[in-house]
Amino acid sequence: MKHSLSEKFNNLTPEETERVYASLEPDAVMDPETEKRIEARLNRKLPSEKPAVLRTLSKVWKPVIVAAAACLVVYLTLGFTVPGVADGLYRLVHPDTTTDSYFMQLPDEHEPVKDIEQAIENTRAENNGGAAELIGSYSGELPGDAEFNKEAAGTSEHPAVDPDEFAYLLTLKPELKELYYDGERLIVNAYFECPFAGDFLVGFGNKEIAHSHNLDMLTAHVLGTVNGTPYEFGGYAHGVIPVFDKKEANGFTMQTDIDLNTPLPDGKVEMTLYYYIYNCDNPEIEYNIARVKHQFSFDTTAGNKHETKTCLLTLSGSAPMTVTERDPETKEFTKIGNRTVSFDGVTLNLETTILPGGMTIAINTYTAPDSFNEDLMNSLLTYHEGLQFDVYVNGERIESRVPNSLGGDRWKIELPIHAEDLPEIRSIRLVPKIVRITGIVPILDPIDGSKKGDPIVLTVDAAPTEMSGYGYNLLGWEETVLSDCAFELPLPGTAQY
Repeated sequence: MKHSLSEKFNNLTPEETERVYASLEPDAVMDPETEKRIEARLNRKLPSEKPAVLRTLSKVWKPVIVAAAACLVVYLTLGFTVPGVADGLYRLVHPDTTTDSYFMQLPDEHEPVKDIEQAIENTRAENNGGAAELIGSYSGELPGDAEFNKEAAGTSEHPAVDPDEFAYLLTLKPELKELYYDGERLIVNAYFECPFAGDFLVGFGNKEIAHSHNLDMLTAHVLGTVNGTPYEFGGYAHGVIPVFDKKEANGFTMQTDIDLNTPLPDGKVEMTLYYYIYNCDNPEIEYNIARVKHQFSFDTTAGNKHETKTCLLTLSGSAPMTVTERDPETKEFTKIGNRTVSFDGVTLNLETTILPGGMTIAINTYTAPDSFNEDLMNSLLTYHEGLQFDVYVNGERIESRVPNSLGGDRWKIELPIHAEDLPEIRSIRLVPKIVRITGIVPILDPIDGSKKGDPIVLTVDAAPTEMSGYGYNLLGWEETVLSDCAFELPLPGTAQY
């Protein structure tokens, strides 16, 4: 569970953040029950070995999982109003205009964002349909079906599944509520109208909601063809969109968010998603009980029409950086420490694109001296420490942004700057900075998060600390601004673009 904090939770609304934060002790990160659910989810049997399985915690929406982290990071990343910014740039400091934040809301509750809504309209699906089946009667069309069917009779790890008890799940039919494609991401919002929605929402703290079980749903398979040819889709995240403080509900929304390493080819895509349902009544023995097959098709042509500009960011100078070392064979984290690092000769290849959800800056490739090894690059490009950017629009500081992983060596910064904002913009300036962790508290028990080691202060240029236990809580951050490396983005419509 190392590096388990997630940028997704930056997008909780202030009201949701305050509500979650108010329920926590000042030094709490997770309650024991939630930690048990996390451990169970990490160990849960899934039919796919794709990286997406391990990314569940980093992008699925269970806000209480890292509520304290959300509260801390939200102050670092949400924009704030700056005097002197033109009225037309209000959306630059409004948190609900990027793709991430837009799709954190339920389909019927979105704050209007014209470009995103147009992209959804352009990606209208056809041939939408699907059906549910109980474990024990899986069709056999997927690897692992036979093994799952045998497990319906029970194993040493979980009891048998009574088909009569869960027969009501067979009425689940997905309705494709929203489909969004922009050449980099494919987001599927499937709505399930049902009288037993409380079974899927009770896990979000809706303890008074009517329910007979505590169930969870995950996307385990994303299959499809493009123009009739089988296509291997990238990593994906998945989860029921959270609904808070509900006492009754007639349906729930399941979201699958697919990060694409490259745009899909122009043409027709036929997709099949498999949503697997788990019984979470006892978080220590969660097990599969059913799945839903969801099929639809759409055309990618409109979503691929975006102009991209490539530019280089050359870093220089030195700064303290948190460096995590890994075992070269197992890739497990072994040591952590702060040390002064030279960035001379490190060059990042950036691609800027105006997408419906705003301006994206993708870090696709990099070059570096031999002395800047893999551990240093992994520590530079990571989630919460390492490289970040202060963003200035028309000379005014707007916000700080953290790169998000696109899988592999690709990282992305998403800015809430849309095509209609460009006439008001004279310049967008990014100032790199290096953020380091100042201290950690080891977590000693994967189930009981209250069992912690002694705090460890990470002194700059001291010997690195051996990493033990099951991850760590962070005590704080400090940053060093690389002001000499500031650069301006080329803007569409200018000679530099």
